[in-house]
Amino acid sequence: MASALAQLILSLRETGFPLILLWLLSLAITYGILSHVKIPESISARGVISIVVSFLILFAVVASQVVNFVTNLIVASVMIAFGLLIVVMFLEIAGAKKEGKHIFALHPKFFGGAIVVLMILIFIGAGGLGILNIPEIKITTPILAIIFFLIIMVVAIWIMFKEGGDSGGKGE
Repeated sequence: MASALAQLILSLRETGFPLILLWLLSLAITYGILSHVKIPESISARGVISIVVSFLILFAVVASQVVNFVTNLIVASVMIAFGLLIVVMFLEIAGAKKEGKHIFALHPKFFGGAIVVLMILIFIGAGGLGILNIPEIKITTPILAIIFFLIIMVVAIWIMFKEGGDSGGKGE
């Protein structure tokens, strides 16, 4: 009977149960203190503050993994933001408008979905799956560079064909 209990404790420890308990305990204590002193007045604000504080406490415990993850996340986010900025510049240069509206305003769900996909890819590439104890998918910097180059190439070719199609139609 004791070995079954020891096996249960070991399996709970391997799945990260102590970290979950630490997070829940810090969440409950923070929310309890904020509710007791009634700061802030909004219950949802207390909840958000409690969640953030409990994550910060959890991050302090697993600091080495979190520092690596946050570093990778910031680097990947800056790379993606730079890539998005260049794509927006290309779209502005190309004059990607339809009926006087920018293409972003015409297709907000498409661009919103693309941003969500990019954020998921950044999370995976930064090692977020390792923090969630899910087998890791490696998205290395050379792979990101190749994808970025291909996107820039496709946009440049699209711009060339768009300009070629417009001038050919006007000359006739």
